[in-house]
Amino acid sequence: MHINKGLELVEHYKLHFRNTNMQDFEISPIYDLFPNINSKEEHQKWPQEYHHNGRYGIYFILDEEYTIIYIGKANNIGRRLNSYFKYDSNKKGCEIISEYWTENPRFILTVAVPKNTWFECLSLEEYLIWEISPIDNKRSKNY
Repeated sequence: MHINKGLELVEHYKLHFRNTNMQDFEISPIYDLFPNINSKEEHQKWPQEYHHNGRYGIYFILDEEYTIIYIGKANNIGRRLNSYFKYDSNKKGCEIISEYWTENPRFILTVAVPKNTWFECLSLEEYLIWEISPIDNKRSKNY
């Protein structure tokens, strides 16, 4: 599923499963892990700091076609993403640490939830995985 459809589902979740008086989610722009590889668009680029670093939230890992391949949650988005990707000083670029991926990760988009409702990460992640069924979430769980 394309990231635009994923963002529509985030909006659907906000409208149907949250109290309208709650503080809103913050949705990041797309972050390019490999900006030197056929960069078509202007995104925030590696090795700049991840969006919502130090915040609670969920993150989308996208392939080259902006297809969602994985959805995760974190109590510190930057720290979690650092467990998947690191700076390679020899290549002067991003190195994928984990061999977990069935498709090559290319982009990241994050959704920060308010600190006082950190627990929403759990239900938002579960809702999105159920609706989207990303390839690498399906491999690790039976959705």
